Amino acid sequence: MALTVASALASLVADVCEMDGSIAVCADLEHRLEVLINQLEASLASSPGAATIAALDRDMQAGAMQLSGLGPRLAAVVRSGEFGSAATERIQAQLHLACELAEQLVNLAIDHGMGAAAQALLGCTSLPLECGRDLMAIPDASSSGHAGLAVASLSSQARLLTDVALIPGNPAPLAPPEPLLAWLSAAASRVLALNGTSLGRGCAREVQLSLGRMAYLILCHPLFSPHVAALQLDASLQDSLVQLLVPPLHATAAAMQLPADRRPAELDWMLVHCFTYALMIQPLCHTFLSQAVANKGDSRYVPCLLQTAAQLLAAAPASRPDSFKGDADFSRLWASLLSLLGVACSGRRPEPQQQGRSALPDASRQQLAWQMLQALLRMPVALRMTAEFARLQADHAEVARDRLGLFLGILSEFHRLASSGPEEMADRQVTAVPPPDYSIVDSLADVPACCAAASAMVRALPHVAVLEELAQLQPSPEAGAAVYSRGQLGLELMLPISGLASAIHRYCQGMGVLCSAADATAALQALWQLHTTLCRGIHASTAGLSVAQPHSMALLVALGCCWNAVLSVQEALQGRAVNSDADISDGKLKHLLAMSVAQAEAVVVAAAFQPPLTDEALASLLHLAVKHGPEALASSPPVQQALDDIVAGLGAGQASQSADHHFDLPADLQQYQQQRREPQPHDALQLAQAAIVRSCAYLRCANVAGGPAARQGSGSQRCSKCRVAWYCGTACSHADWRAGHRRVCRALGAARVSEREAVVRDLSEVQAAV
Repeated sequence: MALTVASALASLVADVCEMDGSIAVCADLEHRLEVLINQLEASLASSPGAATIAALDRDMQAGAMQLSGLGPRLAAVVRSGEFGSAATERIQAQLHLACELAEQLVNLAIDHGMGAAAQALLGCTSLPLECGRDLMAIPDASSSGHAGLAVASLSSQARLLTDVALIPGNPAPLAPPEPLLAWLSAAASRVLALNGTSLGRGCAREVQLSLGRMAYLILCHPLFSPHVAALQLDASLQDSLVQLLVPPLHATAAAMQLPADRRPAELDWMLVHCFTYALMIQPLCHTFLSQAVANKGDSRYVPCLLQTAAQLLAAAPASRPDSFKGDADFSRLWASLLSLLGVACSGRRPEPQQQGRSALPDASRQQLAWQMLQALLRMPVALRMTAEFARLQADHAEVARDRLGLFLGILSEFHRLASSGPEEMADRQVTAVPPPDYSIVDSLADVPACCAAASAMVRALPHVAVLEELAQLQPSPEAGAAVYSRGQLGLELMLPISGLASAIHRYCQGMGVLCSAADATAALQALWQLHTTLCRGIHASTAGLSVAQPHSMALLVALGCCWNAVLSVQEALQGRAVNSDADISDGKLKHLLAMSVAQAEAVVVAAAFQPPLTDEALASLLHLAVKHGPEALASSPPVQQALDDIVAGLGAGQASQSADHHFDLPADLQQYQQQRREPQPHDALQLAQAAIVRSCAYLRCANVAGGPAARQGSGSQRCSKCRVAWYCGTACSHADWRAGHRRVCRALGAARVSEREAVVRDLSEVQAAV
């Protein structure tokens, strides 16, 4: 280590400790500090020998002793009160420089393993804990003339304390909780007075984020357990910390709506993890919830909190970012985000005596419902991450039960926001059959998002089963006990699934032909995907997934709504085509054939459920499938058997006669029976050609969603023989081969070749004509 660097270090420490001059002197010292740190880093980067490192370690220890003594000396001057405004400015500047210098030395000592220097620098905490705390008690120190310098000084104090807390070993000077909490309380009050309920800019923002990180360290690091115990007795500091932690989350949620290259670098997912986790553990969790409940009368606080929680959950990464050191922190991020949304939902829930008095206007409710809808799109990954989080906990069963209850509250709040009519009436709609009355679809452009959310909740069902297994639920809870019961979350998921499908159906039924072709095409694609997912959900019940009544009935109701919505949009497109002399894409008709086959297969499976479902519901769906499906569908032996059983049930008077459009069902189905023909050789090929349009040709796909879309994503695979059918993976390919694809594989391949030859022939004829 060059002698000049050691001399520069000693000279700078001495000048900072004896500083007695103007702001110009302060600027010169800041420049010298920057130059010194650059020199130190360059020297250490050149792999100096052990003797050089030991010499620097001793020099830093000597500097640390001088800086440690400066804190009490400045604090004595401040407490004496014998100084004016100019002296206040000088003390602020001197404290700021001393903390900056100490912080830089702490980082160098930690990064380069200079343990003795790091331990000596612990004493520098006297700068903020004694001088800084006393200085914040002087009103003149934060006046408008000194505000910028005061904030800069506070920022350097916060950074120094945060870095010192990360020094390996026991942070002895931070062990007594009273000095640190007293400084934190004063600093929090100062920042709140400066920034209010928003996140500041520049140094003010940096201070607020530093204080938030310090709160996270105190609450989460085992060495700070005495501080947590003291914090539990300080309600005022708890309130201040909650008010500090919430605005950065609002700002980050807004930033996540921007392109990645336009987001502020400091507002990242690690910050979200630290701040949400700090809010969700005691003692701040109780304070945070109390503040949310206390602000129910505020028309902005809880809705803004709900919007922020939903936006963060909607934007949360599905895989661990590089900034996270391990999977444990990443699973805690998801757990904390769900808890944040749960707190926001609790804040929205009115007390019984307040029913009807604090309800939001319909437009505001619909806006919040749409925000939550984006969060519900993440339901499958949220449940998966929740299960991973629960597995990491010692009391995993209790944690899993608590999380199941949390999901119930979130779904219940979405139901209240999306439902038509007064909010208090929404609480009484507790069944999915008939579906709840949602007022969330205002245009055809809304349909894809609603379909995607409903599909996500169907895909969430297998993850619900996993989480319930972790919860180790008792088969028969005690009477009157407020505990979660098996299948409760699955039933709650049926509300938005059936409610969204019904809302889509109602809108599409009444929209007429005045629609955008692009919107109609996007809606048809989304409805087809939802319909396939619902069919897979029904099949999943036979694979061990708990989807019994009324779950299955709700899925069937949603299936019918989805089908009828498709017919309405198709009719609107045809009407538009007639008016504009446009042509209807043949792809849409292929989708309708695929839906028919999938719906018939789903009805065949549902007809075997125990307890049995109503014949009327099964008859309606099977009638639609056979009516619009390929000719071979009605002749399929499983469909014929289902027709016989359903017609027999209807004939026995088991069907309800409450709906006029169901009166003709027995006659229609009997007509299909009378027109029955023997299966033809080409029937299997016809049904297979309808099935291969699906993203995964195997309808019983264990992924429920069907995996990657055909020809999209690294996981999709094509049958190597026919080169027509696509699957989401090898397991589905093998299963479909055993289920019957092997009987039509060669025929599908031959049909593919014939189609290509026909296209080439037609093209040749066109070219010849030209």
